[in-house]
Amino acid sequence: MRKLLMLSVASVALLAGAPAYADVTVTATISKTKDITVNESITISTNVSAQSFIDVTADKFAEADAIVNQSNHGNRACENCAEKTDQIGSTDPSAAPNDSISGNTGYVSVNQAAGNMNNQGNAVSVAIDSGAFGGAPVVQPTTGGVGFAEANASIEQINGGFNSTATEGPPVIASDPNIVDSINIVFRTALITNAINANKGVVQVNQSPGQMNNQSNVLALAFSERPGGVALAEADLGQFNQTNVSLESDGQHVVGESVVGDGVGVNKTASIIGSINGNTGIVGVNQAAGNMANQANIVSFSAVMVPQ
Repeated sequence: MRKLLMLSVASVALLAGAPAYADVTVTATISKTKDITVNESITISTNVSAQSFIDVTADKFAEADAIVNQSNHGNRACENCAEKTDQIGSTDPSAAPNDSISGNTGYVSVNQAAGNMNNQGNAVSVAIDSGAFGGAPVVQPTTGGVGFAEANASIEQINGGFNSTATEGPPVIASDPNIVDSINIVFRTALITNAINANKGVVQVNQSPGQMNNQSNVLALAFSERPGGVALAEADLGQFNQTNVSLESDGQHVVGESVVGDGVGVNKTASIIGSINGNTGIVGVNQAAGNMANQANIVSFSAVMVPQ
C-alpha cells in the first residue's frame, strides 16, 4: 500500500514539471554601427602607333627653300647721349588710326633700325606648280595627276663669336664678343602706334633702336594645283647668344648702363599701342630696344589642291 502511494506522488510531480506552451510577443531595440571601406584602383593605358606610307609618282614637284644666317660678333658700342627712336605709325591723335603698314593684301615685310650694328633680313621663297608642263596654266581634272609641295624655312642667329678651334660638340667660348658701354642716354624708344592693322596675308615687321640685335623674317611657301598629292612643311630655328661664364672678360657683356655721377643711365622703352589689330592671316612682329637680342619670324607653308 505504501509503495503504491509513492508511485502516485511521483506521477503528480512529473506532471507538475511539464512545460507550458503559449504565444508570446517580444519588442526589442537594436543599435548597430557598421564601417565600410572600399579601395578601387583603375589603370587605363592606351598606346597608338600609326604609320602612313605613300607610294605615288608625282607629275610635278613644287619646292621652296628659304635660309637666313645672321652673325653678330666682335662689336663694341661706346656711346654717350646717343638718343634713338624707331617709330611706326603716328602718335598724333588727329592722325588716321591705320596710317602705317595697314590695309595691305599679300606679303609685307618691314625692317626698321635706328640702333647700331643690327642684322635685319627678309627672305622669301615661293614655289607653285600651276598644273601645266610649260605654257599657260591649265585646269586640272578632278581625277588624275598628283603634285608634291614642300616648303623649308631655316634661320640661324648667332650673337657673339664662337670658338673656332672646337672640332666637335657645341661651342663653349665666346672668343669674339660684343660689348656695350653706354651711359647718359635719356631715351631709346621703339614705338608701334596705330599701325599694322587690317592686313590680309602675311605681315612681318622688325624694329630695333637697340644695339647688336639679330632680326629676320623668313617665308617659304609651296603650292601644287594638282589634285591630291602630298604637302610637306618644315621650319628650323637656331639662336645662340654666347657668353663664356668661366672668363667673364671674354664673353659678351653690357657695362655702363646704370647711373654714373650726375648721369641718367640708359632709359629704354618698347611700346605697341593701337596696333596689330583686325588682321587676317599671319602676322609676326619683332621689337627690340635692348642689346644683343635674337628675334625671328619664320613661316613655312605648303599645300596641294583637294580633289573635288
